[in-house]
Amino acid sequence: MTRCWLPRSRECRRFPPGSRRAGLTLFEMLVVLALLATAMAVSWPAVHRLATRQNLAQAAETARIRLLSARIHAIEQGMPYQFRFEPGGSRFCILPGDTATEPTLPPGGGVVRLPVASGKLPGNVQFDPLEMGTTGGGMILETRFAELPDSRDLAVINWSPPIVFDADGSTNDQTLQLSEPTSGVVYRLTLRGLTGGILISRDSGAGDRK
Repeated sequence: MTRCWLPRSRECRRFPPGSRRAGLTLFEMLVVLALLATAMAVSWPAVHRLATRQNLAQAAETARIRLLSARIHAIEQGMPYQFRFEPGGSRFCILPGDTATEPTLPPGGGVVRLPVASGKLPGNVQFDPLEMGTTGGGMILETRFAELPDSRDLAVINWSPPIVFDADGSTNDQTLQLSEPTSGVVYRLTLRGLTGGILISRDSGAGDRK
């Protein structure tokens, strides 16, 4: 005879001899957690590489769009426009003119507000540092970024030499490189001088074969 000593308001459940209650023991839960941790440790490098490549691809497309934006500004305003980047960093800017100084405005009087822009590459993606001996870069006066909220930060950056788009949209043949410090993968943006077109390519080095 089985007696239930629980209060009447509670249900008295009886388990047949030899039966077990459903559920996991503490040991079984620890085994499951250990298996999950092992699976995550094995898959994490692949997931990290995939995320890094996606960031690089997005950064290359961002840089391409901003370069094309500088070209469009040059054509629309009928004057040179420049794209500069932060060597070894992620910042870039678009300014009127082909030097660090204020451009000469066309005659006609009145106040002319020329488009100015700045931005950053996503994630930890960076522009590659410049080669030793490269000239034409340096800091730009804060007044040139006066319309931007981060003008003070932009004024202390040691910028690259300008990539200049002329009023007809043409530029010089040149190449930009983007990379992520831990991946070893490099994206290249190749500018076609005559047409102003921009081609994106990915380096097939060791970092890309992991």
